[in-house]
Order: sequence, then structure tokens, then C-alpha cells
Amino acid sequence: MTLALIYLIGILVAAFIAYLLVEIVWDRTPKGALSEAYSPETKTGSRLQGVLSPLGIPVQKYAPPALLRKTQANLYWAQMAGKWHDWNAVQFTALQLATAVGGFLLGMFATQDVMMSLVAGYIGWAYPGMSANGVARRTRRLFVSQLPEFVQLVSAQMAAGVSMEEAIQRTSKSPGLVGQWMQKVLRQAQGRNLIEQMQREAQESLLPELIGMSVQIAFIRRGTAQQELMSQMAMSIAAAYIGEAEQRAEKLGSEMVVPMVIFYFVPFLATLLMVMAYPVMTNLFGGF
Repeated sequence: MTLALIYLIGILVAAFIAYLLVEIVWDRTPKGALSEAYSPETKTGSRLQGVLSPLGIPVQKYAPPALLRKTQANLYWAQMAGKWHDWNAVQFTALQLATAVGGFLLGMFATQDVMMSLVAGYIGWAYPGMSANGVARRTRRLFVSQLPEFVQLVSAQMAAGVSMEEAIQRTSKSPGLVGQWMQKVLRQAQGRNLIEQMQREAQESLLPELIGMSVQIAFIRRGTAQQELMSQMAMSIAAAYIGEAEQRAEKLGSEMVVPMVIFYFVPFLATLLMVMAYPVMTNLFGGF
């Protein structure tokens, strides 16, 4: 049975390689979801991106759009933290596919066991995603924690009689992730509407707090009492962040029960039983 599975896997891998060759020779135009995420300019990237470029075509065609959108959002925030520069969703998914196949083949070569090889393949698929997701999650939390202060600074600038656009430009020079993000928006908004560019960038980030802020700023800009509304928005964002942090703290307490039992209570109980059982065993068997 194991030998038949090895032959079947070899045939599937050969067919996949043949498919890639056909795609490269006869169809080099990317199609499908997120076509803008795939760029022929991957040759200017790293050597690894160049090696993975043939996988971009099948990934572009057959990868679920939801997976690509989520991956692109994680890369967006990972790149804000200085990681995974010049990578896009298609390239990253191709990397995951390559590491999954490599892990599976390595598992088959090392263990000759299909289940262990599948586990190795899953680890190969999941590890790059865990790396990018961890950086993106920490960056999002830091960004959201700095967002209320940024909006409050914009409100303070507007209270001095400065227009909203000018207040945003001045506040973007402040240190922090939000200022860095706003500077990026300002660079891309040259000759465009700043608020509309902010909304486009927020949609690309898939961060609910940022999307909500950009929508509210668009409404505030059209009305009166802009400074008061900006101040209220800053307080609402801060309250939402505090509430979410409290929920995470409560959830963390319940999630820590199992690790505490495994890594603290069980070793403590085993040590206590060994101490108590040693005199009994000594009396019964005359020592060891």
C-alpha cells in the first residue's frame, strides 16, 4: 500500500511539473482574482522570488480570492513592520505551496510514512503564514493603540484654525506607525483627493478601525463642527481599543488554564507523589 502511494505521489508531482511547463510556455498572462497582486517585475526582487515565479501562474488562477485577500492584508502590515519587503499575496502563497511540497517529499524520504509526510507538508505550508501573521498581528495592535492619539492631535491642530488636510499633514510628521502610514497616504495622494486615498489605503489594509476612521473623516469633512467631531471620534476609538484589550485579557485568563495544568500542576503533583512514595517503596523493598 505504501509503495503504491509513493508511485501515485510521483505521478502527481510529474504531472504538476508538466503542467507548470505548459503554463510557462503557452500562457504567461496572469488571470483570476487579485491580478494586480502579480507583477512580471518579480525578477527585480530576491532570488527566491525569481525561483518561485513559475508557481505564480497556477496560484493566480486557482487560489481562493479570500485566501489571497487575507494574505495580502497580512503582508501589508508585516511590511509596515519592515518584514517581507516586495512580496505580494501570489508570491507568498507560492512560497507556502513550495514549502508544503518540499516538506511532504522530505517526510516521505525520511520516514516512508504517509501520515508523517502529510504532517511535515502541513508544517511547511503553515510556517511562513505563522511568521507573517505574527508580525502583522503585533503591528495591527500597535497601530490601533496609537490611532486615538493621532486623531486627537489632528483635532488639536484643527482647534487652532487649521484645515483638516493641513492638520493631517502636520500630524503625520509625528513618530509612530500611524504617522508612518499617513505619510505613505500623503505620498500616494499627490494630485489626488487625500480623503479618498485614505479610504483606498484603509480598504487595502482590511483593518476595521482604520476603515471606520476613514469613513467617519469623509463625513466629518463635509459637515460643520469638525474639530469637536474629530475629538469625539478619538474618544470612541480609544474606548473601543480599551474594550477589546479587556476582552483579550479575559480570554487569555481562560486560555492559560490548560498550559498551567500541563506545565505547572502536573509536574508539581508528580514530584509530590515521588517524594511521598519513596519512603513507602523503601520500606517495602528495602531500598533501591
